[in-house]
This record gives sequence, C-alpha cells and structure tokens, in this order.
Amino acid sequence: MKVIGLANHRQSISSWFRDLQEPLKYEKLAENISVDVAIVGGGIAGVTTAFLVSRMGKRVALLEDGYIGSGETGRTTAHITHALDDRYYSIAKKHGENGAKLAAESHTAAMEFICRLVREESIDCGYERLNGYLFLDTNDKKSTLEKELNALKNAGISNAKIIIKSPLKSADISPCIVFPDQAQFQPMLYLRGIAQNISRDRVQIFTQTHAQEIKKVNNTIIKTNDGHNVTAQSIVLATNAPIVDKISKIYDKQVAYRTYVIAVKVRKNSTPLALYWDTGNQKSIDHVKPYHYVRLQKIRDENYDLLIVGGEDHKTGDIKSKIDFKSRFKRLQLWTKKIFAVEAPIEYAWSGQVMEPLDGLAFIGQNPRREKNIFIATGDSGNGITHGTIAGIILSDLINGKKNPWTDLYDPSREVK
Repeated sequence: MKVIGLANHRQSISSWFRDLQEPLKYEKLAENISVDVAIVGGGIAGVTTAFLVSRMGKRVALLEDGYIGSGETGRTTAHITHALDDRYYSIAKKHGENGAKLAAESHTAAMEFICRLVREESIDCGYERLNGYLFLDTNDKKSTLEKELNALKNAGISNAKIIIKSPLKSADISPCIVFPDQAQFQPMLYLRGIAQNISRDRVQIFTQTHAQEIKKVNNTIIKTNDGHNVTAQSIVLATNAPIVDKISKIYDKQVAYRTYVIAVKVRKNSTPLALYWDTGNQKSIDHVKPYHYVRLQKIRDENYDLLIVGGEDHKTGDIKSKIDFKSRFKRLQLWTKKIFAVEAPIEYAWSGQVMEPLDGLAFIGQNPRREKNIFIATGDSGNGITHGTIAGIILSDLINGKKNPWTDLYDPSREVK
C-alpha cells in the first residue's frame, strides 16, 4: 500500500517484526484442559504474569488469539520509563501525593524488573540504558516543565532535572527535563525470550486460540470458539480491552484512542541515542494532550538506524476528525523533518489502540463486580511496557495471596473522577 506523497512502505506492520524469522507461534488448543491459572492475552502483561505465576509453582495456560506479541505489545515503541505521559502533577492532583509516589515507585520497579529479567534469563533483546528528554510543545510554556519537575521531586524521582541545552543539534528543544537511566529494548525479542523460558517450565502456551466466553459452573471455565474448555482456579484477562460482562463498567473509566507511528532510516550516530517526548498539544480538548514520542531502533545495517516517531492520537471512532490515517502519517513525517532534520521515505508505518484511563493510571486487579478469581489488566495509557510489567507483578501477588503495596492505587474498582 502507498501513502499519498510518501514512499512505499509496509503499511500497518511494525518494525519489530523484521527481527523475527517467523511469528511467535505455538500449538492451537485442541482439547479440554485444567490448570491453576489461565491467562488470556500474549502481550507483555500476559507473558509477564505467566512467568511470575509459574515460578510460584502454579500450572498455567496462556491463550492468545493471534501470536505472541501480535497485539498491542507488537505495536508499541517500547519506551521503558517512569516518565508518565499523564504528568506527575496531574497524577498527584487525582491520586494525592502518596499516590504519585506509589506510581513513581511502581514504574521504577518495573524498569528494574525488566533489567534484571533480561540479565538473569539471558534475553538477547537489544536492551540498553539511556536518557529520556521531555521538551515543550510549541503551544506550551516553560512553567509546565517547572511544575512537572517539582512533582517529580515530590514523587521521589530526584535525579530528574531541567537542562538549558538539549543534546539535539537538529532543532532547539531547550529547555527540557532530562530523565537519567531510562531504557529501551526490542519488545518482540523480549517476549520471545520469556516465552521460550516459561514454555519449558510449567506453562502451556496456545496461539490462534480465541477465548469466546467465561462461564461459572463448579469452577471458572474459559470456552474457546472451537468449543474447548479451559478450567482454572484463577483467570487473568490481559487483552488490552478485557472480555467483561455488562455490569463490570470498566469501560466507563477509560477512553480508547488511536495512535500512529512511522519509522524512517537515519545515519548512525546522526541523532543522539535517547528517548524523546514533547508535552503535547495544549490546544487539544482531550484529557490527554496528543504528544510525540521518539526513539531509535538499531538494525542490521552498517550505515543506518531507524528513527521511530509516534503521535497524532485521536479518540477511536471520532467522526468529527477530518484527518484520515494517511494524513496522520504525513503529519508525523513533517514533524520529524522539523525536529530531527530527517527527510527520508517511511520504511514502516503502523497504528495502535491505546486505552486511556480517565485518572491516568492502569486498572490492574480483581475484575469489578465479578467472581474474586477473575483479574484484569487494562488502561495502559502511553506507558504500556511498564504498566504491563506492573500488571504481572501485582496479579501474581494477588493470585498467590500476597500483599502488594500498589494494589489499591491500580484497583479496577476504584472511583474515577
């Protein structure tokens, strides 16, 4: 497919799949089975939960409608960061100062969990530490950075600071907040590394297996579209948009957005290796201001890397918007030229579905108004990698009956204003 005015590119296929010889495919469920824990969803939340629950000695079945990572994890730009897109001053306003501290603590812990897992499991996924830079949108003021920095300090992120000169030479994005010691990786290779390890342990992974419904008889049962049953003591729905009944009301607490991403080739070392975000279009009426997010992806090329640029978010199904998806890719390309002085054909272009919680933090825990053994993870906002990892940590603790200090903060039953 061709975007108007742009070079040919692989429409709607993320650049992460170029490093895979084949999809992360496992056997399809072909019989009724019984396990301790059944997990629906093969993205970072589901796979991390399966890894941790299996280490507790539980028998686990993981069901994925497509292939491992073929959902939203395969469409992320894989920023591993505690710099939240909803801003800490907003989190503090909605969840209190202690809530902001717990948010910072949990996202920082998720970053360290990923680092430790990569090292201990010897996962070859291009993991590397680097700085992150938050700079102003053209419609924003320096006071936003000052307000955020103050909120960061109060939340316990003490090493962030405002710098008067950014490392970027192609455009003046100063001043900006620098977040030291953030990270990035190749998300599909990370998932493959975990999946290969857990599939040798106590986890059965089934792909191309669609969970059709959940029903309660004597035990809780997942029924697939092929008519097979998975009986489990605990069920985790880690599908970005959970399968829930009408009384759960989880969708009253979040809004679905569409986000867009392009990847273009840049010469090696031409752009400082870092994560970049702007503060978002302050003229937007959306509760989360559409912002840009940027990183580099190293590829098997002696001369080039990929510069990955995302943004142009809008509410899913917004009929008022007159900008089609082709124009959104074009706008990303123009913004990339302006900030990074890159004028190159689009190599990859894709979009993703982002669930935006109305109060800025994910919903992780017991599914509201249903059986106590059904758990969900949704509302990842723009921090899916860390929210998904937090989900694995919280849900494995809940299933094991262990107290977790973040449970109340992310409780899906919480009141959202």
